Amino acid sequence: MNWQRRLTERELAAHLAWEQDRRDRALQLADPQLPVPDFGPTPRPDECTTTVFACSRHAITLEAAAHVHRAACTAPTEADLPGCDCVPEPTPQPDIEPHATDVAQVLPPGWVTGGER
Repeated sequence: MNWQRRLTERELAAHLAWEQDRRDRALQLADPQLPVPDFGPTPRPDECTTTVFACSRHAITLEAAAHVHRAACTAPTEADLPGCDCVPEPTPQPDIEPHATDVAQVLPPGWVTGGER
């Protein structure tokens, strides 16, 4: 089982240093005859998560695993299982209106969906 949590300050600093190093190396290796690479803004803390892995004995509930947890979340500490000590972020709400680009998926012959047989 696994779930997501936000990065701690130390993890975020390491991630941003790695990202800056990646950008610096890309600029050094860039072809001077081409436009300079555009990397966009550096990642924000609310865009960065890390995966928490646990065995079945140290897992949180599936409902809790569907949320992004705080950086200091205690899960998978046994004393807090099957929950944790943080208030996870709410799950994103699905779009109410279908997108114009949504097209029904046609499966190849022999493939089935759900409980079809």
